[in-house]
Amino acid sequence: MSELSASPPPAAINAPSSSSSAGVVTKKTKDGRYIFEHDGHTVYEWEQSLEECNIYIRPPPGVTKHHLDIEITTDRLRIGLKGSDPFIDEATGGAVRVGESFWTLSDGELNVNMQKMLKADMWECALKGVKGGKVDPYTAEQEKKRLMLERFQEEHPGFDFSDAEFNGNVPSAQDFMGGVKYT
Repeated sequence: MSELSASPPPAAINAPSSSSSAGVVTKKTKDGRYIFEHDGHTVYEWEQSLEECNIYIRPPPGVTKHHLDIEITTDRLRIGLKGSDPFIDEATGGAVRVGESFWTLSDGELNVNMQKMLKADMWECALKGVKGGKVDPYTAEQEKKRLMLERFQEEHPGFDFSDAEFNGNVPSAQDFMGGVKYT
């Protein structure tokens, strides 16, 4: 792909307006990512593990890393094109380890990797505020189960927890049985 340093950055896609309400996120991609949409258009996709939350965005064609202006702080994510207002400027779903977080642009997809400050902290959303969307309560419970099983697998690598089931409410993967071990 050729660099566009001499030309102005391509136009950004329309960001959700501040008057839009936060949506409930239940749709998933075939890869298991949550989808946040606005007016029928995907704004971003996201997923989380015990240690990180990833946001995926498809910038307009022609956008290169040189056009992007991205800032990750302990509690906020700002994404935009240089010289323009940010496309996203929202509080994150939880506290972030800034020094270990990063972003990449590869094959037309922007991946923002935010390392969680608290391992096993379940984020109900990747981004808070009017542009973000929380997962619905049922999906949140399923996500808690998935994170708990991920924790069990990490702590007991010789066991297979793929068919494990929980009865009743699922405890927090962060606090269960004395809390998560930071290694």
